[in-house]
Amino acid sequence: MKKLMTIAAMFAAVMISFSSCEKNPDDGGKKPVQNLCPECGEDPCVCEQVTGGAIQIDGEYADWDAVAGVSVATCPAGDVAYEQLKTFKAYADEEFIYIFCEFNPEETLVFVPYFDLDNDPSTGNDSKWSGAGYEGKAEGGVFEEVTTDDGPVQGAPQKWDPNFYLYADSGTEKVLDAGMAVVSSLPAAYKNGNWAFEAAILREVVLEAYGIADATQFTMGMYQYDLNWSCIGQLPCKTYAQKDAGELEPMLTVTLP
Repeated sequence: MKKLMTIAAMFAAVMISFSSCEKNPDDGGKKPVQNLCPECGEDPCVCEQVTGGAIQIDGEYADWDAVAGVSVATCPAGDVAYEQLKTFKAYADEEFIYIFCEFNPEETLVFVPYFDLDNDPSTGNDSKWSGAGYEGKAEGGVFEEVTTDDGPVQGAPQKWDPNFYLYADSGTEKVLDAGMAVVSSLPAAYKNGNWAFEAAILREVVLEAYGIADATQFTMGMYQYDLNWSCIGQLPCKTYAQKDAGELEPMLTVTLP
């Protein structure tokens, strides 16, 4: 109980260091366009923007270009198995692990990063990347799931706030609940018809939950799932031709300073 209270206190402190002011997305006319800030009620927003770390979680992405050492994966030209995830970025500083995703929002429901926690691609679950194994994952929706008589449909966008899991012999074990370690921007229209979001993961809390508090690096990859939990986006990835030629799909390396 004391440990949970400590984690909750840490996360509360992180929350006040980020601006909560974001604009609602313009989704190309599929839903009513609202540009009023949900916090101050103004357009443009007049809330004070506060930097929480190397990258500010505010739905503005220029600061990613100003940071050295960002790991980046982009969807390659050519035939790939899953093409809706266009760009995946990852970076860490002393406090946070940051992620950025640019994606085609059609039928999108959930984003799941997978973590190779022991830096050994030969261990762990190896069902999603050739030449890469993983021991942990985090599952979080970026759109509400609306139930209808005809099946689930995509609802309003929502901030990515995942549960964290560790793979075990019997399946998966939840090690951290949603609401404990992540600050996310609201997914919104970005460019070329794609959407984007960014998030900051409280480094100390998550690494402790995974039992690797003293780690100096790990690797990770991202999956994008649709309303039926079928994969529609994967990064890093190789084309079919590259995989036929024997090329492996290493995940992104995240250095922990």
